[in-house]
Amino acid sequence: GNRVTCRDWFQLSLKEGLTVFRDQEFSADVSSRAVKRIADVRFLRDAQFAEDASPMSHPIRPASYMKIDNFYTLTVYEKGAEVIRVYHTLLGETGFRKGMDLYFERHDGCAVTCDDFFASMRDANQDVDIEALHNWYHQAGTPSVRCERRFDAAAKTFFLTLEQVLPKTPDEHGSDAKVAQLIPVTVGLLDAATGSDIDIRAPERGGRVEIAVVDGSESGKVGRGSRVAFKESSNGSDSDDPSTSVVLVLSAMKATFAFKTVGAPDGGSVEPFANGEPLPSLLRNFSAPVTMTVVPAFDTKESVFFFAHDSDPFNRWEAAQTMARGIICRAYRAAAASISEPVTDADYDGAQCDFASIIVSDEAWPAFAGACVRIVDDAANDKVDRAWAEEALSFPGVAALLREVAPANPVLVHRTRSAFVKAFAKHCVVPLRRALETCDAESNAARDAGEAYDIAEKQTARRSLRAYCLAALASLDVESATAVDFDAACVLRDAYDGAQNMTETVSVLNALSKVDMSARGDDANGVLRATFKRFLETWKDDANVSCTYLSSVAQLSAYVSDAVADDAKRDESASANPALANVRAVCENSNDEFHGVYDAKVPNKFYALIGGFARGNVRGFHALDGRGYDFVVDKLLEMDKINAIAASRLAKPFTEWRLYDPRRAAMMRACLEKILAAKPSPNMFEICTKSLAAE
Repeated sequence: GNRVTCRDWFQLSLKEGLTVFRDQEFSADVSSRAVKRIADVRFLRDAQFAEDASPMSHPIRPASYMKIDNFYTLTVYEKGAEVIRVYHTLLGETGFRKGMDLYFERHDGCAVTCDDFFASMRDANQDVDIEALHNWYHQAGTPSVRCERRFDAAAKTFFLTLEQVLPKTPDEHGSDAKVAQLIPVTVGLLDAATGSDIDIRAPERGGRVEIAVVDGSESGKVGRGSRVAFKESSNGSDSDDPSTSVVLVLSAMKATFAFKTVGAPDGGSVEPFANGEPLPSLLRNFSAPVTMTVVPAFDTKESVFFFAHDSDPFNRWEAAQTMARGIICRAYRAAAASISEPVTDADYDGAQCDFASIIVSDEAWPAFAGACVRIVDDAANDKVDRAWAEEALSFPGVAALLREVAPANPVLVHRTRSAFVKAFAKHCVVPLRRALETCDAESNAARDAGEAYDIAEKQTARRSLRAYCLAALASLDVESATAVDFDAACVLRDAYDGAQNMTETVSVLNALSKVDMSARGDDANGVLRATFKRFLETWKDDANVSCTYLSSVAQLSAYVSDAVADDAKRDESASANPALANVRAVCENSNDEFHGVYDAKVPNKFYALIGGFARGNVRGFHALDGRGYDFVVDKLLEMDKINAIAASRLAKPFTEWRLYDPRRAAMMRACLEKILAAKPSPNMFEICTKSLAAE
């Protein structure tokens, strides 16, 4: 942004997308590349894909805007970075660097456009056709790719048919006919018997597999149109090996790629498909910002196979997420179907549903749970990247699940997911406890040996696994925890006392938020309240760490202090919604016990507390009485007079009202109308009017 900047605001993604990509790559170089990629994609899917599907959908280069403040968005930043990554995938490390060198040679000290960046990349790599990549800049929405797999045993040929579907979107040109995006799909083939990567090199590269486009609007291996691009070199991952991964470049709406065995075996070669139909490892390293559907869908056995054998760590993670998402969504639908009208508000939100029985009776549960046990054991024994294991077993959140089952009851989704996490923890309780003890023993030994705190990969991975085990075990019901002698309150109190760094300290706050305090006595509630009080008293004057406190309070479903609990006894509405009572008390600094830690004039504190509540506390914000919505609307209107940019950003949860059940959708829509009736800032006006107009 200092050496080459934007000619106008429409080009914002030019520098911001590139900056996010550079940051992602730097972080990957100094930590676990696989874990960093997984974390980035999880955030992209949870947040940016939601924006793509909302009334605020827009291309990475918007065609128009009312207030540019509203376009400092996840689409401009995160999707913009993914488009830069598409360049990198198509051009390779060497080609991408050539393009960047030409970009600076041409434009150093200038104000330029996205077209100038594209031209530099294209002109520096004239042997690679990237013309259709330009479409990413002016078409909104998340493309969907349908992948059909087929094997012809007699012809020793495996076929993949890729078809892209581009959604209509509410932006200025979103209803116009859209043209095919340039989508790189990195693919590997696994031997169905051994799980090893099949060598898919072409004969001229020393292999026995010929890959070509055999059907579609384009054909051929090179040149314009859909084509095959072989990876230039490894980037530190087995799945990036050019002999086992290939990039299928889809630039038509539909194309079929054939992997055909050629040549006769010699003394050193292996028949590629000797063990029958291979399993395709698709979209490795998440090579394009798309959703993908496989036909026929991978069954449970195949998903477990990927989880165990895929050399691509992203797709191993994806297999775990896919299985978990399927079980949770099926359980949600079963729970929702069991609720009959008329019902009380509590029953409407699933108070009487037996989620645990629904989950463990799912046909995929035994295989999935067994695979999870093996992963936890391997992580404890340091046989897999521990940080990767933590990501693999961090299951899809409510925001991602809602898009799978919408329109849906968010509290019912939350309860289903919580029951799934508890069922997992109960099934894996022994290895989880063993992994926690192993991490503690290693940490103690390292400390006794004089090892200093470091951000090296080994230490951070151990801290990640330890924090995960603490939170998972804390979610156990009392009976399951007692069976393995895990007293959550005692363990977490001791963990807080023994914390050696901020990561360990905050992991205790997170774990405490997972404990079901309603099923435990005063001792457990006392530990939670005392721990949060100690943390606040220690860090109340630190602007950054106090935001951590505020975001942690926003996630709680139990009272954060004795005073808030006592006040709730006198206020029926507060007793029904402890989460809201906490946030309201911190905002108002009740009884001066919160030391004035919240200041609405500080945007980061507003995001941490009010944003944390609206985005992360499902039961509190989406309470069926509507008080959570009303509270946030009041805070948005207050902030709109102080900082319109901050207020409009936190109005986004209301713009997603179409995702929810009719009762909540109506209340959220009314909230948007209430904001408009208050004559808000232009920033807020644009967000609300677009949300209501896109019906």
